[in-house]
Amino acid sequence: MEFPKGEIGKRIRYLRRLQGLTSDELAKLAGVSQSMISQIERGLVSPSLETLWKLSHSLKVQIFSFFETEVTTAVSITRAGESNVVKRVRPNVSYELLSPSTGKQMSFFKMIVEPGEDLETPYLFHGGEECGMILSGCLRLELEGECHTLCKGDSIYFDSSQPHRFFNAGDENAVAVWTMTSSF
Repeated sequence: MEFPKGEIGKRIRYLRRLQGLTSDELAKLAGVSQSMISQIERGLVSPSLETLWKLSHSLKVQIFSFFETEVTTAVSITRAGESNVVKRVRPNVSYELLSPSTGKQMSFFKMIVEPGEDLETPYLFHGGEECGMILSGCLRLELEGECHTLCKGDSIYFDSSQPHRFFNAGDENAVAVWTMTSSF
């Protein structure tokens, strides 16, 4: 499956315009060039996870809002097999969205991390809180340099403003359900 750069670009443009920002203003807020914003919005480049994170923070939306359509109902049900799957934001990670996040304060998703460690993976940090539970396999989570190994049935809660990243050092997929809140 190919990274949906065209759809993500349209969504970023929509959110930027909805907030009355020019592409130059968004670029300054996110710390990227105006040219980069233009290329992303036109679907010419696939933004990195770090750039998506900067854009989500600048636009005050959850990062997953770039991958879904607007949901305006008070109740949302995601049936098995009907969720939106975001693959390859990181090379070995897939996210299955289990709830809408546009205009919401919380995101709920299933995360699948294939085996393999990438020590070049940048630390992420953002406002809000996260918690998750491992359904299968094991996941190593680094929080401000401290390592925590979580295996099937283990759960974790942490303040998302702490620099964090995760790896799957095992030989099978690590599958977790995860929730993130936003401070926006």
